[in-house]
Amino acid sequence: MLKYWTVFKLTIKEYFVYRLNFLLWRLRVFLSYLVIFFIWLTVFESKTNFASYNKALLLTYLLISNLISSFVLGTRTADIGAEINSGKIINLLLKPISFFKYYLTLDLADKFLNFFCAFFEITLLVIIFKIPIIDLKNPLLFLIFFINGVAISFFLSLIISFLGFWTTETWAPRFIFTTLIFFLSGAYFPLDLLPFNLYFFFLISPFPYLFYLPTKILIGKIDQLIYFQFIMSFIWVLLSYKISYKMWVNGNKSFSFFGR
Repeated sequence: MLKYWTVFKLTIKEYFVYRLNFLLWRLRVFLSYLVIFFIWLTVFESKTNFASYNKALLLTYLLISNLISSFVLGTRTADIGAEINSGKIINLLLKPISFFKYYLTLDLADKFLNFFCAFFEITLLVIIFKIPIIDLKNPLLFLIFFINGVAISFFLSLIISFLGFWTTETWAPRFIFTTLIFFLSGAYFPLDLLPFNLYFFFLISPFPYLFYLPTKILIGKIDQLIYFQFIMSFIWVLLSYKISYKMWVNGNKSFSFFGR
């Protein structure tokens, strides 16, 4: 356990080696918060409600969803594809540590750093613009969906990375995957604003379970599909794990690289 704690600390320190890069990264994230916030603020200038959301409820949703997504989507598994293609992954496989525990530790370090920074930035946003925040609810149910969302995100990211066993083109699938996440996971608007048939279709995919549903539960908007959503979240945890593990086993069987 001590070796993974060491990996965790070193990963955190690594981000502060290039301080300017770190600051520019956080500035970009903060500007993305501002863009979404001002778009919806403009919507509420002419109306007090938008569908089933009032101003306080929707702004709370946006802020909380961005805070949760900063943790759920934080990952270092994007490095795996390049390490497979270059052969560097063999250096890790030969060491007396678990590959999955090692990358889970890297992910947790990235997630906690993302969350800490996002919490500070969103708090700053709330203070500056005096954004009304509603009381949060359903902490236990939120925790279940949140843990499932973290697991689904981790395994889906591994699936994209393990494509490196069969192709050198891992950047394009990850770019498409990231784009889909932000649209289909409700980063820009609550998914229940969509027509019901389209909303239900989205619920069959894994994306709403990453941070849309945890956020929706936390702000108290539980709909009649909660039992279906609960079952589907566990199905996607199991399914994404099985696919990633199968790709890992098959990838190791076919893995080869040129010596250096």
